[in-house]
Amino acid sequence: MLSFFLSDANFWFSCALGIVAALFVMEVVGTLMGISLLGLADDQVDFDADAVASAGSLTALASWLSLDRLPLMVWLVILLTSFGIIGILTNMVSQSAIGGHFPVFIVVTISVIAALIITARLGGVIARLLPKHESSATSSEQLVGSVGHITVGTARAASPAEAKFLDAFEQPHYLLVEPIEPKDIFQQGDKVVLVKKQHHSWLATRYIEL
Repeated sequence: MLSFFLSDANFWFSCALGIVAALFVMEVVGTLMGISLLGLADDQVDFDADAVASAGSLTALASWLSLDRLPLMVWLVILLTSFGIIGILTNMVSQSAIGGHFPVFIVVTISVIAALIITARLGGVIARLLPKHESSATSSEQLVGSVGHITVGTARAASPAEAKFLDAFEQPHYLLVEPIEPKDIFQQGDKVVLVKKQHHSWLATRYIEL
């Protein structure tokens, strides 16, 4: 059985499960020492609902994967566990059915796709069970005046681009912004200041460093 898990066909899947096991051991040891890995990496990435609704926004995929609802460490454990188990089970079935294994790249591809789907679905369920930290909740009004930078695209009037901001709790927020000045243009990397929330985006002005 050990040779099966250590075979070339199961290398990536065994590595994934090995990482999960190592994280579990580190979490147990850390808990005994008063330090939790989940506590050190419990930040969730917040995505503006309007940004998610934009078909061209990269945040839509991340939101679908439940990255905005789960601590990163929890999300990673679900993904790696799903990937490892699916891959090994696939190889077990193929070994029993045809006496051999499918090509590694085919099994890895299938496992990645299936693991992402499972992580998205299971992540949503787990997110509803996790306690919410109300102290870190940030309303739209509290984001007014926040300074961020353009991450994806070029922002023009009536043509927003994606920007990243940090709130008072150092939580990242990805929002769609457009310049409040009609003739202004924000390029990727430009710093901007949030001014006003609109229905589908934010109005922002260019950040001027003194």
